[in-house]
Amino acid sequence: MQFLYARCSTKQQNEDRQLEAARKLGIPESQVFLDKASGKNADRPALKDMLSRLREGDEVYVTELSRLGRNTRDLLDLMETFKNKKIGIHSLSEDIDTSTPSGELVFSIFAAVATFQRQIILEAAEEGREAARKQGKPLGRPKVDADKLDYAMHLFSGDSGKSIKQICELTGLSRSTIYREAEKRGLARA
Repeated sequence: MQFLYARCSTKQQNEDRQLEAARKLGIPESQVFLDKASGKNADRPALKDMLSRLREGDEVYVTELSRLGRNTRDLLDLMETFKNKKIGIHSLSEDIDTSTPSGELVFSIFAAVATFQRQIILEAAEEGREAARKQGKPLGRPKVDADKLDYAMHLFSGDSGKSIKQICELTGLSRSTIYREAEKRGLARA
């Protein structure tokens, strides 16, 4: 049987291109597994579901190697799982077919390159944060004004009659900030 595994790492990514590949290959929807999670996150329910259904001789298609994950160790472990179950992997954009020795070799090389690229990005981001620290620039989220927060909590728990939306507009704080702070302080709506 043929299966397709698709993954979108962010809300902005669109899975349509990946699902279109399944249609072109003639893979039925019941054999298409979609996760909406980061590639570095090994807890992917659709992947686990697909793995439980795979049998010897099955084939798994992905539009590109990065859909399986970005960590070399996880990719190679997954590859070993597929190999032990005698399941072929086909990466369409890289034209990899792991049922051949050359396909296995290419898969290992691409996995290493994907990890290398991710490491470069992480190092560049850390260098940027370090440069910002040295220049005294603030990092992370801006601090919430304590007076605004106290005022919001007063309105939240008092007899103000203000809705959460109104409290947000008056203080410039987000709903999540107000609810998080109210929970932290053990406050309830009046």
